[in-house]
Amino acid sequence: MRAINSFSQRAFTLIEILIALAIVAISILAIANGMNQYTRITGELEKRVVASWVAANVAAELRHSARYENIRTGNSSDVIEMGGYTWRASSRIAETDVTQVFLLIIRVEDEDSRVDTNYATLTTALSRT
Repeated sequence: MRAINSFSQRAFTLIEILIALAIVAISILAIANGMNQYTRITGELEKRVVASWVAANVAAELRHSARYENIRTGNSSDVIEMGGYTWRASSRIAETDVTQVFLLIIRVEDEDSRVDTNYATLTTALSRT
């Protein structure tokens, strides 16, 4: 009669443990990568929302000043701090085919960024009345 080693039948081998550890390590790396992407995307979305607020504020200021001053066509640029960021808001006012109605285009970029990224663009009409 042959004796069966009961220990070898119940224990894990070293290769099985190493494979299990490799699977766990790969899973942890995948989760960490996903969290990193989530954090980066959330930050970008926050910046886009704040940039759209900057554009809306610039448009409101230009509409308000248009009631009391003549509208001048051309380009202008302002540095604005909002939401913990420094923004460059570039606006362009151009004539349209309609009398006393002007085209207003506002482009908002991150002033501190090394990359020229447009975070928000607002296009609207501007009139004196």
